[in-house]
Amino acid sequence: MSPITWIGTCTNPADGRAYVISYNDCCGTSSCGHCSCHRSEGDRPQVRPQSNNDYNWCLGTESSIYHCSAALIIGVAVEP
Repeated sequence: MSPITWIGTCTNPADGRAYVISYNDCCGTSSCGHCSCHRSEGDRPQVRPQSNNDYNWCLGTESSIYHCSAALIIGVAVEP
C-alpha cells in the first residue's frame, strides 16, 4: 500500500451524511487481467489531480506497479 494518500468527501445516500474518505493505491502487484476495472466516470485532465484517475501514487514504494485503490472511511465530514 502506498504511504501517499489523498482525501475527499462522499455523501452516503442512505443517511445523507458526508464522510471523509482516504484513498490509497495498492502497489507491487500487476492487475489480474481477468476484468476491466478501469473506472473513468468524472475523470478530468491531469492538470486537476484531484479529479484524474491516471496518477500513480506508488512512487516512493519498493515497486511502482499499481493494481487498485482502497477507499477507507476516516470520519464524518463536519459542516462549516
